[in-house]
Amino acid sequence: MTDIYPILALDVSTNIAHACLITSKNKIFHAQSKVGQHHSDSVLPLLEKLLQDTELTWTDLKLLALAQGPGSFTGLRVAAATMAGINSSLQLPIWGISSLAITSMQLESDEKIWVVEDARSHEVFLGCYQQGLAQQHDQCIPINAIPHHDTPVHYLCSTDFDLHQDNWQQTSFQYSRHQAMSRFILKYIKGLNIQALPTQVQPVYLQLSQAERQLQHA
Repeated sequence: MTDIYPILALDVSTNIAHACLITSKNKIFHAQSKVGQHHSDSVLPLLEKLLQDTELTWTDLKLLALAQGPGSFTGLRVAAATMAGINSSLQLPIWGISSLAITSMQLESDEKIWVVEDARSHEVFLGCYQQGLAQQHDQCIPINAIPHHDTPVHYLCSTDFDLHQDNWQQTSFQYSRHQAMSRFILKYIKGLNIQALPTQVQPVYLQLSQAERQLQHA
């Protein structure tokens, strides 16, 4: 499947933009950049520099991959808009990947891995994965709705967020986030029906925005 390379992947579901450029199974280039209030000012230059460093152009790309959420509202919007802008002329297939699946790949394990991310507003994003495959749908639930376990459960989280829940214990990462993204892509690219992929991917928020919450209570 050499015709699927190069692949450009982007993840802005956290406050750091992560990108990887996979030119072959054994050639992977990573880059990251802190993002603040002006995500759009750093995301596109990050991707352009990654291409320049590998002496590639946009037209060399064969596939785009995007962490579509859940995660930061602003980050997800900017990432999706950036990809849409890039792809407006390229018209490449875009592979939408759960950001929680990427987190799960930051640990090497054959067992089920729980992923818990702080969604704020006393809520969490919750996922359960095994080797990157979802064992249930990603959810956004109140912290007090976290399922109870009688025995210790280890979870991954991209921040220092503490659940303060009995038997839930945060586990350390073995891989950086951009490494985890490339691990996921390489693991599942063979089974992917690239021809069926869309040319645009929408963010997956799972959570109401502040404006939507206000409308609900208006």
